[in-house]
Amino acid sequence: MIEILSLDKKQFPSGYSTHSVKSEEYTFLNQSFRSSFYQMFWLKSGELTLNLDNNLIDINKSECGFIGINQVFSVQTKSSFELLLVCFDEDFYCRTHLDRQFLSSCVFFNSEQLLKFKLHSSLKKIIEQYYQSLLHLCRQPFDELMSHFAHNTVERLLLFSQKELLDRSYGPIETFKKGDVNIANHFRKLVKENLKEIRLVKDYADKLNISVKTLNEICNTIYGIPPKKVITEEIVIESKRLLRYTTMSIKEIAFELHFLDPSNFIRFFTNATGVSPTNYRIQFEEKRVYIPKNKLI
Repeated sequence: MIEILSLDKKQFPSGYSTHSVKSEEYTFLNQSFRSSFYQMFWLKSGELTLNLDNNLIDINKSECGFIGINQVFSVQTKSSFELLLVCFDEDFYCRTHLDRQFLSSCVFFNSEQLLKFKLHSSLKKIIEQYYQSLLHLCRQPFDELMSHFAHNTVERLLLFSQKELLDRSYGPIETFKKGDVNIANHFRKLVKENLKEIRLVKDYADKLNISVKTLNEICNTIYGIPPKKVITEEIVIESKRLLRYTTMSIKEIAFELHFLDPSNFIRFFTNATGVSPTNYRIQFEEKRVYIPKNKLI
């Protein structure tokens, strides 16, 4: 099973951490990881390439990038860089139902596309102040009031990022009903959390307290595919992570994903991707970098 990065709650009891990182100090460079928390960063200088679930995106100076929970990522660079990084878990951010609802609607954490945006020069100073404020708070002893202040600062960064992406006409999402977008994002989040145990659309519809018909209509409208296809896509993504980043056998991966028989998994993966699990793994064999055991940051 893939190990994950976790926030050190002894060092960061509030559930968030902020780091000013230079390439020569970045210990995770050219290694692959997955985390149990959200990450957003602003590149102050230089450039880097983010490999996120086998998709590459180039991040340049003054651009912001995002990494969601459980996504496999690695950072590569041919030059030096400096970035400001904020990490936070759900317990830190989701203090109310509205917090949870907003976080699940953030397109940059819930999209199958790789999203980034570049700051306008007039806004760089404001955003850097937010990051620097969090960096200062993070170094202070735990205090409930300051934790609330940190939460509000992270919220401002998320709101700003959400608005920037929507203002730049990211997809057609702004034409959708807000309630439908929230349901669609909640559905995809549930699938990511339960894909090993729950495979039926009806079971997810029941969790969302809506009918299968309504869930089909919402997914087809928001994502352009039915909910069954969303479930399949998430299983495929997790399958690819395990094939590429672990030494688990095909049989072990099949059982890890709760397939009753390895042949069922092989058939599922081949039908979904057009290539067998073995052949998919072979293409990465020479450059495979295994995810290390649990690390705390």
